[in-house]
Parts: sequence; C-alpha cells; structure tokens
Amino acid sequence: MSPIRNSTPVTRGLLTCLAACIALLSAPGPARAVAPWTLETVDGGPTAYVGEYSSMKLDAAGHPHIAYYDGLAANLKYAYHDGTQWIIETADGSASDVGQFASLALDDLGRPHIAYYDETLGKLRYTTKAGTSWLREIADTSSFDCGWYPSITLDSLQRPWIASYDRGRGDPRLSIRTSPGHWSSQSIDTTFDMSGFYTSLVIDKKQRPHVVYYNLTKHMLQYSTLRNGRWLQQTVDSSSADVGLYASMVMDPFNRLRVAYMDLTDGDLRLATLDPSKNRWSHQTVDGATAFVGYDCALTIDAVGYPNISYHDGSALNLKLARQDTTGWRVQVVDDSPGITGLFTSVASDVTGNLRISYWDGTEFSLRFAWAPSLVLAAGPPVAAPRAALRISPNPARAAGRVRFTGGGSGVRTYEVYDLAGRLAASIKADASGAAEWDTRTNASRWAAAGVYYARPVMQDGGRGEGRRLVLVR
Repeated sequence: MSPIRNSTPVTRGLLTCLAACIALLSAPGPARAVAPWTLETVDGGPTAYVGEYSSMKLDAAGHPHIAYYDGLAANLKYAYHDGTQWIIETADGSASDVGQFASLALDDLGRPHIAYYDETLGKLRYTTKAGTSWLREIADTSSFDCGWYPSITLDSLQRPWIASYDRGRGDPRLSIRTSPGHWSSQSIDTTFDMSGFYTSLVIDKKQRPHVVYYNLTKHMLQYSTLRNGRWLQQTVDSSSADVGLYASMVMDPFNRLRVAYMDLTDGDLRLATLDPSKNRWSHQTVDGATAFVGYDCALTIDAVGYPNISYHDGSALNLKLARQDTTGWRVQVVDDSPGITGLFTSVASDVTGNLRISYWDGTEFSLRFAWAPSLVLAAGPPVAAPRAALRISPNPARAAGRVRFTGGGSGVRTYEVYDLAGRLAASIKADASGAAEWDTRTNASRWAAAGVYYARPVMQDGGRGEGRRLVLVR
C-alpha cells in the first residue's frame, strides 16, 4: 500500500488487485467481529467499489452520518441512520470524478456539510443539504490542482472552515465560507515544500484555527496556528526518518490538542499531545506490536476524556481500535474478516461513551460500520490533570438519600450521573459556588437503584472535568 493515496484510477486499480489477491488467499466468509463489536454493511458489495474516504459524525441523537466515495460511479455518497435503517444518497455526481477525500461535519440541526476533492476540475468542493436538495460550491481555486485531503469543521456561527492541501502550489490552505457561494482562502504555510498532506483542522473556543499536516519533503509532522493575523509553525514530530502520515487531530476537554498519526519508519501508531501551558509537544507510541500499524488512523475523545484511535493494521490486514485508560493503552481487533479490511477509518463516541467506526472493506468493496456499547464505566478517571477536582460525599451513599458534589468551583454548570450501561441517569444543576446536591432521583423522577454510578462535572464552557465513581447502597 502506498502511504500517499489519492484513489486515482491507477491507485484504485492497484488497490483492487491487492484486495483480489488477498481474497484468493483467504477463505470467503461473512465479516468477523470481535466482541463486544457488532458489524454491518452500509453500502456496496463484491460487484461495487464503495466506501473509500469514509468520514463519520454522530448527531445529537447519536445516529451516525457518513460521507464517502463511490469508486465505481466516481461520485460522492452520503449515508445516515434514522434510528431504523440506513438512508443512502448521492451528494454529488455532477462531474466525471468527484468525491475523493470526503470530510464531514454536522451543524447544530444535524445537517451535513461535506468538503471533498473534484478530480475532474482539480478543485476543492463543498456541499450541504438544504431540505431535500444538495447545494454545491467550489471552495478554493488557488491553483490548477487544489483541495486534496480536506478537513472541515464549523465555527460557533456554523460557518464551514476547510483546511486542505494545494498540490499545485505545494502548501496547506484554509478556506472559510463567508456567505453562500463566497469563500475566503489563504495559505497556512508558505514554504511551498510539499507540506499539507493529511490536513486536520480544529477551531478552538476563541475562533482560532489549529492545523496539523504531513510535510512530504521533510517527512515530518507539522502544526500551524493563527495568532494576531500571522501563521505560526511548529514541528510536532521529526523523531524518525518518515513520520506524520494520516494525521487526525482533536481538542480534548482539557484544551489540549491530541494528534494520532503513523510513524512509517518504525511502522508504529503514535499520539502527540500539545500542552497549552508549556506550548510543547509530547509523543508516545500507541501500538507497535506488528510491522506496520496505524494506516488511516482516526482519533476521537470519549465521554470520560480518553483518546480512542481506530486504524488499519497493515500486517494483519484488519481493523483495530486503541483506547486509553488508567492502565495505559488497550488494543483490540474490531473486524478480523478474511482478506483486507479496516481502511479509511473514522471513529466517534457519543455522550455516553458508545463507540462507532466507519471503514472500507477492501475485499468486499463495501462501506462498513462497527459499533460497541459504552465503556465509560470501565475507564476510571481521566489520566490528565482535571479541570475540576470532583468530591462526592458521602460515598458510598444511601439510595433515596442525599449526595453532595463539590470541588469544581464557580466554573461548573451541572453534574452528570451515568449508570452502569453508560446512560445518563441524572443532571444536577450547580449553584453559584459550583456545588450541587442530588436527592438520588433520576431525570425521570424515579429513585435511582442501588449500584455503581459515574459522576462528572460539566463546565460553563461545555468542557468536562474529572469523573468519579459513586456507589449507592440500600
């Protein structure tokens, strides 16, 4: 597998041949999930070529939405689950080849916004759904071949921002939709040394963009942010001869930037963290057990505050998930189907910690979806220093008694209590000092049953503080 995939007809043909050869060496059979995962096919099959570049987000109800590329029809597809079934649409079939490198964001109303590459025109494209229609726009025309590896996110005004790689100029770009049909674009890094592959964009609460990307010339992972009208660059990781592919970045509840990526030299999956107080990157190896792991990695932060990374194991040719808890990293196989599977991954966690992964099965040529129940209770308190040091008293407490939450200070808005299944049992509003008292009744006004619960503070800015276990006895 080439580390720089653009799914041109030549590359798609090579992948097809590779998958076909592997399929001949493997006994055919249904997709094999590993407990506690459940697998299903969303779109495609042996006679299709569907599911590359999957990008998934969950709406407020926890339903998955996926943007992806149909390699046979050469167009952009969109699938979402309405709670009963998958609904599949063609989001853009307006050109002879459009839809590669799909990146999806959902607005507050659950409407999709997708950035993607138009290979026919060599341009960055954007589409959103208005009612039953798809509105399509060209988001950047800076060169003869721009719009590779787009990463889309929405700001507080619900405006789309897109970071992407301009292949014609050899630099990363940022495009902002100022009004319908109008875009403002600028270069992020003007060294023009083929930096900008695998862009990943985050916008912080102060509306500042943060972008990581792979520099193909220097073979390292780089970072840029905009301060006072100027782009400032840092090297995230240059610790080996070739490191930084498939970068996926998020901001955790502690305002730290976390980046998952592959070290191609050592064949490892890695995670980098930017400590805002020190303005310095730290690194750790997540999985290096086999020769080549970390392909197409995707990162999410779960309900407790831990990183979870989905990725393809290039040696075992399967889909894996790495998740962190108090003991370190736990790696598990998600899909161990015959042949090659687990490419183009995208991972998300809902508010109760349920994990979802979309990915491409290269043997069945299909878009697949994996889900697992919440693991939030098994995670324990976050590894990082908490934003709010939660104290619970008494603990254990009596069911139908009273429990007091303190320690969060005036920055706490509410306290959330989850049951063992990861379901939200109660939300308790904090007073001006950040304290709250729970009478052990649920949001449904029923007495909470005796057992183990998990409580955490929710801050005024929407971030989550440290969680604690709470035990109710009779």
